[in-house]
Amino acid sequence: LQVSAFLNGNGSGESSHLSVYIRVLPGEYDNLLEWPFSYRVTFSLLDQSDPSLSKPQHITETFHPDPNWKNFQKPGASRSSLDESTLGFGYPKFISHEDIKKRNYVRDNAIFIKASVEIPQK
Repeated sequence: LQVSAFLNGNGSGESSHLSVYIRVLPGEYDNLLEWPFSYRVTFSLLDQSDPSLSKPQHITETFHPDPNWKNFQKPGASRSSLDESTLGFGYPKFISHEDIKKRNYVRDNAIFIKASVEIPQK
């Protein structure tokens, strides 16, 4: 999996939002994995506020991949990490530049974005 973040936005969020995306890349174990990719994905922008002063308010978005969407099918040899024609799936308007200033999402000139994939136990 590859996660991309556009600090100055992308698409409908360009120049006004932070945009985040995830996509499936080919790997050497693809023949052993179950397809299509169907695990729940969660993006979080972590609030870096001191938890002893206030409860952190992380920005979180979660989605379940559509198994019919081509980006979640088994990747072919033509889809490499250099293939910029597709970003995968994500949020062009994950958080606005205005909202990112309202809490300590940026601290010491750094942000932390967490991407989680929920793999159910069998």
